[in-house]
Amino acid sequence: MKLHLHTVPVFLALIALVSAPAAPSGSESLKALLARMDKAAGEFKAMTAQFTYVTHTEVLNEDNTETGTTIMKKVQSGEVQGIVDFVSPDKHTLTFEKRRVKIYYPKIQSLEVYDLDKHGEHVDKFLMVGFGTSGAELARDYDMSVVATETMKDQPELRAIQLRLVPKSGEARQYVKSMDLWIPEQGDPYPVREKILLPSGDYRIVTYAGKKINPPLQPDALQLKLPPGVKTVYPDK
Repeated sequence: MKLHLHTVPVFLALIALVSAPAAPSGSESLKALLARMDKAAGEFKAMTAQFTYVTHTEVLNEDNTETGTTIMKKVQSGEVQGIVDFVSPDKHTLTFEKRRVKIYYPKIQSLEVYDLDKHGEHVDKFLMVGFGTSGAELARDYDMSVVATETMKDQPELRAIQLRLVPKSGEARQYVKSMDLWIPEQGDPYPVREKILLPSGDYRIVTYAGKKINPPLQPDALQLKLPPGVKTVYPDK
């Protein structure tokens, strides 16, 4: 298995369909949304959530669905650390810290380690989109537009703004064609759904449930706990 930047669960993927979109209010909606994100970025420290992660392979027209839990922590400005526990259909755990990704597969007692430092700051930016990134930072790195305002099908009481981000950097567009965030119209501006579209036409969609912002975390909450005898491999070397 070769790990590319876009395969890292940057917390980007699919929720069930929503009702027919209403016309957005254009630049005023975008300006207000970015202002909310500016405020939230300074307050963000950590998050926990359950997720549904859908990977769509365009050439096969197939979807692969996984579920699990995740924890993300802001370590310092521009840097996050996280752990993703995939529960079904195949249990495995992924951690990311300082541009290094580790994936533990308990069935085969194997730990794969990937160094993403060659991708530089793109890794940090993609990981933090939606959680800990200010509106001003997004405006610097992405062309943004409000696509629609929708009532979420599985949460009829919730209306969300669909915000589309297109990387300004040509290098970044080699990894990601666009990203969509579904952000509540009112309250905290943390996404309930994220989608990342790749240049190949493949996409990943993440739906969050039970999300908690800035919860208390145990000191070892983001540490990968391995049993004795696990074999470590470096697929990229």
